[in-house]
Amino acid sequence: MVDQFDKELISLLEQDAKQSSEKLAEQLSASPSTVRRRMSELIKRGVIRIVAIPDSKQIGAPLVAIIAFQVVHEKLNSFLQAFGSRKDVKCLYVTSGRFDAIALMWFSSTEHLYDFMEREVAKIDGVRATETFVCLHTEKTF
Repeated sequence: MVDQFDKELISLLEQDAKQSSEKLAEQLSASPSTVRRRMSELIKRGVIRIVAIPDSKQIGAPLVAIIAFQVVHEKLNSFLQAFGSRKDVKCLYVTSGRFDAIALMWFSSTEHLYDFMEREVAKIDGVRATETFVCLHTEKTF
């Protein structure tokens, strides 16, 4: 269970995960050792992960796309395993509504996106239909 202290710690880490335990402790009115212990527990339990999130433009992938998938119900789990294991899939969600899954992906160009849709998505077993949303502007990210 995540308590109020953990929620506040997570909120501070979302703002800047590079903060020292001393700085975090000061903001939380706790000791640095308590902060380190609680962070360690949150990581161990899978509540949080500390990861680097690059700026897609600066790593050569300025085109952000959200791809929605309609998947044959019996194939959904195999689709999720196969598609979710791809390194170029940044986020993958199972959804309600007219789409079964939605993926967030980064591409170097519209040509790269086109090639992906024509060569890769066409091979995925169980995909009935897709709809692609090209993001025109990023106001906020992770």
